[in-house]
Amino acid sequence: MDNVSGNKKPVILIVDDTARNIQVVGSILKESIDCNFAFARQGEQALDLAVKANPDLILLDIMMPGMDGFEVCRRLKNDSKTNMIPVIFLTAKTATEDIVTGFELGAVDYVTKPFNSAELLARVKTQLNLKLKNDLISRQNNERKELLHILCHDLAHPFASIISVLDYLKSNRNVDEKFRDELEDDLTMAANNGLDIIELVKKLRALEEEKIKLKIERVNLKKAAHCSYMLLKQDFAEKDLDFVCDIDESLNVLTEETSFINSVLNNILSNAVKFSSEKTTVKVTTKKQDNFIVLIIEDTGIGMRKELASDIFDLSKATSRAGTRGEEGTGFGMPLVKKFIHLYNGKIEIDSRDVRDYPENSGTRVKLFLPDAAANSPDQ
Repeated sequence: MDNVSGNKKPVILIVDDTARNIQVVGSILKESIDCNFAFARQGEQALDLAVKANPDLILLDIMMPGMDGFEVCRRLKNDSKTNMIPVIFLTAKTATEDIVTGFELGAVDYVTKPFNSAELLARVKTQLNLKLKNDLISRQNNERKELLHILCHDLAHPFASIISVLDYLKSNRNVDEKFRDELEDDLTMAANNGLDIIELVKKLRALEEEKIKLKIERVNLKKAAHCSYMLLKQDFAEKDLDFVCDIDESLNVLTEETSFINSVLNNILSNAVKFSSEKTTVKVTTKKQDNFIVLIIEDTGIGMRKELASDIFDLSKATSRAGTRGEEGTGFGMPLVKKFIHLYNGKIEIDSRDVRDYPENSGTRVKLFLPDAAANSPDQ
């Protein structure tokens, strides 16, 4: 049997109020296509399954009691969760106006009853292959946008740090020699970070094409957190935020250093700044759990509701929102963070309390579960 969607079996949702029709369609497709099925006999049930099962294709009967197929299709196409799922109408109605109505509502094709097996198979395979190609294009577009996010967003922090130090030196010509040396060290660190980010983008392009693997190595957690803070120091200062970092100097984790500092830590800390009110605190602590070091980043900002927190890693969901000073975001930061954490063989959890629901106890806690270098080998 053909698996038209590559490694992942496609899911086909068949919607028809007649059980016999569902059996016939399922039997025809099962003979030639390696796929999973979901079934619905009513419009409301079909809408519910379209969200839960996230099918690759919906075969939808037009003539159903209650909510007909036209209305089901209209609702599918008006819902951001389901509007990209292709719909093929199953219909005994062959009048031109009915077919035109179906296409106007967003259907991609139709099959007439009684079913011709070869025609049904051909139309279903065509749409599944188109869906596969569209999904691939969408993934590639998202990957390009992630790389652009790294260049535009993550690269901005080193440059901002460099400019801040240079401005300070220009306006304070008589800085003592020791402090000037420290500032020059900060400049060097920021410049090297910028170059490392550019090199990381090159690596990620090769990583996408499976030419290389991301180099996982021992990274000192406290030094990485300090480096991230230094790059964001001006952002903290603008809101008069305290940064409390309680990390033991002996803790090392297995990550890729450039992405960990500039994409993971910088994105999480910049979000903490973005959604915090002035004169509050961002706190970073750790604990050990199994073979992980858990890095905990907490703020007492405006937080977010559960439904937003559950969508924050999904590029297809609109999660970007303004900060407490109207700061803009791209929506690509947290999906990128999760991608890197998975590449490190770690995981991420978010617990947040929205200020509208918890006016006295709002804020966000991000937990990064990072492989402990003392308990793991980089080659594992």
